[in-house]
Amino acid sequence: MDRETTERFDDVTHRFDVIDQRFGAVDQRFDGVDRRLDAMDQRFDGMDRRFDAMDQRFDRMDQRFDRMDHRFDTMDRRFGAMEQRFDATDRKIDEKFEESKRYFGVLAERLESMVTLIAEGHRSLEGQLHEFRAWTETAVGKLDQRVMRLESRRRRGGSGR
Repeated sequence: MDRETTERFDDVTHRFDVIDQRFGAVDQRFDGVDRRLDAMDQRFDGMDRRFDAMDQRFDRMDQRFDRMDHRFDTMDRRFGAMEQRFDATDRKIDEKFEESKRYFGVLAERLESMVTLIAEGHRSLEGQLHEFRAWTETAVGKLDQRVMRLESRRRRGGSGR
């Protein structure tokens, strides 16, 4: 082999050594990862045991809930009978409510017409009062003029009649 080939082989060998070192480092890292995964497996095994205990507790709770469901079914049947009675009562109340609503509607209409009459009477009285005030002011003005005329005659020495 010639020198150039030998140098190339040496270079390739050196590169393989570097790659081998890197693989060694990667192997060490994988060993660390394996140790961590083993620790995690142990932790998961502990968690599995805890979940199994919890599953047993949930099974007991399910049994208790099944008994409660049976009791609630019995109560539902009782409430169904009561609901029918309440429905009948509700219908009667609704009928009475509608009847009362109609009655109060009639009363409201009557009250409205009475209030309208009172308002009309008030407007009429207001007009009459306005007319009375105008008449009063005119009458008082005329009386005032007559009194002034009489007083002026009296001052002049007149007899007044």
